[in-house]
Amino acid sequence: MPFASKYRHVYGDKPKNEGCFLDIPKPYTSGEGAYCIANEKFWAVSKAGGGGPICVHPHAKTGRGPYYTVSSTKGKALDFKFHPFIPNLLGCSSEDCSAVVYEIPAEGLTENLSGDPMVLLKGHLKKCHLMNWHPTANNIMVTSAWDKTIKLWNVETSSCVETFTGMKEPTFSLEFNKDGSLLGATTKAKNVVIFDPRSNEVAFDFPGFTGTKSSKLFWVDNFGWVGATGFNKQAKRELKLWDLKKPGTPIFADVMDQQSSILMPTYDEDTNVLYLAGKGDGSVTYQQLVNDKRMVYQLGSYRDTEPQKGGSFLPKKGLDTSRCEVMRYMKLTKNAVIPISFMVPRKTGAEIFQADIFPDCKAGLPSMTADEYLKGENKDPITMSMDPEKRTDESSGAVKFEKKATYAELAAENDQLKKRIADLESQLGTVESGEDAKEES
Repeated sequence: MPFASKYRHVYGDKPKNEGCFLDIPKPYTSGEGAYCIANEKFWAVSKAGGGGPICVHPHAKTGRGPYYTVSSTKGKALDFKFHPFIPNLLGCSSEDCSAVVYEIPAEGLTENLSGDPMVLLKGHLKKCHLMNWHPTANNIMVTSAWDKTIKLWNVETSSCVETFTGMKEPTFSLEFNKDGSLLGATTKAKNVVIFDPRSNEVAFDFPGFTGTKSSKLFWVDNFGWVGATGFNKQAKRELKLWDLKKPGTPIFADVMDQQSSILMPTYDEDTNVLYLAGKGDGSVTYQQLVNDKRMVYQLGSYRDTEPQKGGSFLPKKGLDTSRCEVMRYMKLTKNAVIPISFMVPRKTGAEIFQADIFPDCKAGLPSMTADEYLKGENKDPITMSMDPEKRTDESSGAVKFEKKATYAELAAENDQLKKRIADLESQLGTVESGEDAKEES
């Protein structure tokens, strides 16, 4: 009997050329990142060349460009992601050991931008190859570098608030759980490390994969699991799941195939569907995770003769519910970005909102401030209805970035105030001495 799932007949749909982004600048595809990321307004691709340029382009302008870039770092852009609450802010980690935040014009780039970034974060001693934003706290970022450290940043003050030095080897992936209380990483030492980045308290540290190639972590918070893709000693690709109540031994382990490309996992927590896209593969497979003895049920795959160099999925709020589009993959090839829509075949979808396949999704609003998170609070994401008649998209432009004074700036200001006070006290002392002298005469 086939697995009874609302998503069992999901299929991938590739648009015609006029719906794609063609003749893009030559992408830079090296490192642990996805090379192409997207939010509901823009997609971005790192470009080969000096200065770490990143091409940022709106979804609305399909065709053959023109394409413009933003850049300011000395090294190549190794990983980058859009701010989860402010669509026109882009975080980037760089080969020059720094991380930066760029501000993109609300309507998109109309020329190449360079010069100083909005925020510059310096502190790593070797190339900074991974970064991520906190999923619920505003303006919190983590970065990982080849100096074997992971840094937690308050972007508002451009300050590093904590540094984790417990890694034996550099990281392969860096992912927050649903409420951001824990940060998970897979490492070159073949283990999975999970800790609270505010206190550096390691919650879990257990063996991951036996192979030496890259592994990628994902969270399954609704079941209390964590998963990862990687390789065994025979260089075969594997998928594993661990129950965090007893994390030592995986509750699911499957050898998938002999392919050599890295599998990039994306877990849709709203539908419990796991999407796996391999760098260098022409396919994207999808399976549903269920909390039963079998745990993983294969749903299908999208296949194409042209392989993807990288790619990522849009946030759920950016999908077209009238087409019953449950996910959209921005597939990066050698010269194009192709939006692949994953859809449930329903004839009434254009007229009637399909509530059963579109549960509430992340609203793109922060649950708490950076200070609240750093003081120890944890909050789940704010959600919204995907029903076009109910959604208001209040998150669009609702959150503004306010850059605060850095610790160094506050210290300098404090020193200036102390100097001013000393000068005033000196002047007051001189006046008082003069008056005393008059009285004596």
